[in-house]
Amino acid sequence: MRPIWSGHVSFGLISIPISLYSAVESSERVAFRLVHRKDHSPIHYKKFCTKEDIEVPNDEIVRAYGVGDDAYATVEKDELDKLAASDADEEGALEVLQFVDFASLNPLSFDHPYYMAPRKGGEKAYGVLREALVDAHRIAVARLTLRKRPTLAALIPGPRAIALESLRPFEELREPTDLPIPARVKKSAEVKMARLLVDQMSAEGWDPADHPNTYRKSLEKLLASRSRFSLKPRIEAAKGGRNENVIDLMEALKQSLGQAKGRPRKPAARRAGAA
Repeated sequence: MRPIWSGHVSFGLISIPISLYSAVESSERVAFRLVHRKDHSPIHYKKFCTKEDIEVPNDEIVRAYGVGDDAYATVEKDELDKLAASDADEEGALEVLQFVDFASLNPLSFDHPYYMAPRKGGEKAYGVLREALVDAHRIAVARLTLRKRPTLAALIPGPRAIALESLRPFEELREPTDLPIPARVKKSAEVKMARLLVDQMSAEGWDPADHPNTYRKSLEKLLASRSRFSLKPRIEAAKGGRNENVIDLMEALKQSLGQAKGRPRKPAARRAGAA
């Protein structure tokens, strides 16, 4: 796997050189190409102006953002780049903001999963962080600049690797206020019976391999007898870093612990989208 981001994860005086890797295997996702039924040539979309009914080149296309009821304002790409740069954290910095219980995060805010792995010199500190999170039953909420945008993320310890899950801004999550959800019921006989059923169907762990992608298997079986063709001839015809020195880990942990004790606790942030 190739890293999509490299930098340092820092908490207290600890700085660990790490890289991020996508945890999603895109080749396993069911995806289709659109082709012409007659000659199997790939279908491409062209960008047209709805007023002039002409194709528009990319250098004449600009982004527009909704600023009101059917009102838009244009924004140039260089303006967006400057805006992102002004809000971005230090390049290559993944700063831990706080450690929280896993249940305090709304899983609906999870956006995209990554693996976080140590680079040379960071193996020991990485292992210490992973084991400390496991022992404390905590995850780390961190901030980094990912694809030129400031991004909040959750560092989730696993048996081997620490996973990083990018988080959607809480403003993007809808509240379930207007949904036809019944009020909480008292512990009636039905609730007690449902609890017994939950206990009977409970297991120590969940193995996703027990539930394979049956749709993909069926699709492969369907395509096994189909004739094959290549798109390649048709497509061709149509076409800084920070210092890597690591200070003594134990000493840095002691100093960081002293700083954390003297720092006032921040009030817990409002959890968005909680049902």
